[in-house]
Amino acid sequence: MTEHANALRIRDLFRAFREGDAAAIRDRLHAEAVWHFPGHRGRLAGSHRGHEAIFAFLLDVQTATGGTFGLELVDVLANDRHAAVFFRGHATRAGRTLDNPTCLRIRFVDGQVAEIWEFVWDLEHVEAFWG
Repeated sequence: MTEHANALRIRDLFRAFREGDAAAIRDRLHAEAVWHFPGHRGRLAGSHRGHEAIFAFLLDVQTATGGTFGLELVDVLANDRHAAVFFRGHATRAGRTLDNPTCLRIRFVDGQVAEIWEFVWDLEHVEAFWG
């Protein structure tokens, strides 16, 4: 059985992130996309709206970790409107280590990512890491 087209889009988006392919990331994101990152006190917490804000958010992830942030894609489930993405994020920063199982709930509009809700296993760990 072949994967849904939206699952393939997400796999390509993760590949683009790993390779630093900004053009491919931009192509996959709706112009008015929103990425909701959990928490209240971490430097990444909040909603990042539009290409400019999302790229600033992604750049902050890499900058804050000295380029050590990595993703281990576990699985992607998708249909015409949504995807659920399971991955592990890992990095080091200021003597701390991040190793966090994460789930993304993604909504698509016209084949592009329109909204991402990020859910982390241990919010206290994540906020302490990014704080």
